[in-house]
Parts: sequence; structure tokens; C-alpha cells
Amino acid sequence: MPAGTLRGLRVAAVQLGVYRGRPDKAVAAAERQVRQAASKGARLICLPEHWLLSRVLAEDDQITRRFSKLAREIDAYINLGANFQVRGSHTYMTSTTLAPDGKTISEQDKVHLYRSENRRAIPGSQFGVMTIDGFKVGVLVCHDVVFPETAREATLKGAELLLVPSLITAKGIEPWLIYLKARALENRVPVVAPNLYASARLPGQSRVMNLSYDKKAHVMELIEHRVPKGKRSIVVDLDLRSLRPLREERLRELRKT
Repeated sequence: MPAGTLRGLRVAAVQLGVYRGRPDKAVAAAERQVRQAASKGARLICLPEHWLLSRVLAEDDQITRRFSKLAREIDAYINLGANFQVRGSHTYMTSTTLAPDGKTISEQDKVHLYRSENRRAIPGSQFGVMTIDGFKVGVLVCHDVVFPETAREATLKGAELLLVPSLITAKGIEPWLIYLKARALENRVPVVAPNLYASARLPGQSRVMNLSYDKKAHVMELIEHRVPKGKRSIVVDLDLRSLRPLREERLRELRKT
């Protein structure tokens, strides 16, 4: 399925490395991998959570401006993962999405902050959706995906794809993958979940969870696309339009309960 068709999106999950004390190096690496994904036709490119580590983005930050310019150059949507961001007098853990014209189309704040994040940021209050090439896309930041209500809220608002930028350590990988699979299957919506990579402690294992319906067996099948080990990415075509009637059927079933 070529990128930009009416049936779906070509998406990329970018697995970035960790560059402690070197935000400049992290930005350069992220830009390089975004360009690589764009060269493969990715229309929506997603980064992980906390890839800037302790760096706090200002309201009009030079890093955001740099990726805004990049989005225009490559003519693609870029989800900047999630990082600390100041807005007004408060700090949030925010996932910003940039459109091909460079404008910000979504700032989704993490609702369920994780442990020490509560000392640095305040939580968001709701989950919204944005429109990308005619498709509704929601964002759950890392720990948000643990709670089934989060994905359900986004789906009820029309989300056809969920982005889950994450920072997951080795011991958390197995439950994280279970949450990703469950959110995809119970809502009949694909999930793009990039993670950081730093060898043993941060093993990456970023995923794109796609879905396919077996009409003969009447079974929804989960198709996992895994980013290879290392600072890598994958590009996957998602046929979002074919899932619409299946998701609508699931929502009708829920209304009966």
C-alpha cells in the first residue's frame, strides 16, 4: 500500500539511543533517523518518550522549531515522542505532533505521570484526537497505556490509530507488550509504540501493532512489527480504513453492556 493512499498511513516507529548530558547529540540522532524513515515513504514518524532526558522544552523552543522546519522539508508528520515542556507557569510531560506545514497540531499531555515525574510535572486531564490525512489519531504517553479507559476514551472520540511514545526498561518490557496488545485488540485499533534503546537496561523492542481480520474464522489477528535491536526504526503500512467497520461493530457491542 503506497504512502498517502486513502486507505491508510505509512508509519514509522523510531528507536532512539540515550545521550546523557548531550541533548545536541540526541537531536542530531533523532533528525537523522527521521530523515531515514521519510526516505522510506513514512507519512507519520514517531519518536519515544524522554529521549531528551532532563531537557525541558520551552513554549517556543529551538528544538521544536528545528523539527518544525524538518517536517516541512520532508513533507511528513512528526510526533516528537514526549518530553518535559513548560507552558505558562506549569511543566507537563507533553507529546507534540507537527504537521507537514510545520505547525503544531496536537499537544497531548501525559495524564498518568509515573513516579518521579510527579515531582517535575503536573498531569494532563483528558485524551484528544488529531486528524492526519483524514484519519483520527490519539496519543497515550507511556504509563497512560496501562489503563484501559485511556484507549477507550480516545477510541470513542474517533481514534483509528494510537501512538504510545514510551520509555520502558528491561523488566517492564513484557507487561508493556501485553498492554499494547490488549489496547489494540479490545479497541480494534493499531498501535505505534517507540521505545528508547541503550543495551541491556533499555532493550528497545519498539513495536507497531497492526490488526487483520480473518473473515472465515471470525477472528481478529494481531500482527506485531518489531524494531530490530539497536538504534533503528521500522516503517509499516497500516490499512486503517478496512478496520473502521470492525471497530464500529466493537463499539456497538460495548453500548449493549
